[in-house]
Amino acid sequence: MILEFAHAEETTKYAEYVDRKEDPLIQVFRTHQHNTDSVVSQRARRLKTEVQKEMRNLKDSMAGKRKGK
Repeated sequence: MILEFAHAEETTKYAEYVDRKEDPLIQVFRTHQHNTDSVVSQRARRLKTEVQKEMRNLKDSMAGKRKGK
């Protein structure tokens, strides 16, 4: 538990340091990280939409089969 807390604390300190730093290389890193997060988020939203659509289709198909019996 103590080790997990220490890790979380150091990770938070590092993230805050990177956010404050004006170094050009750090800025490139921040931009890349932001873009990577955005791409992942977009893919996750598309996948969620596709899954929801397929679930509706499956429910409609199952409801149609029940009516046909």
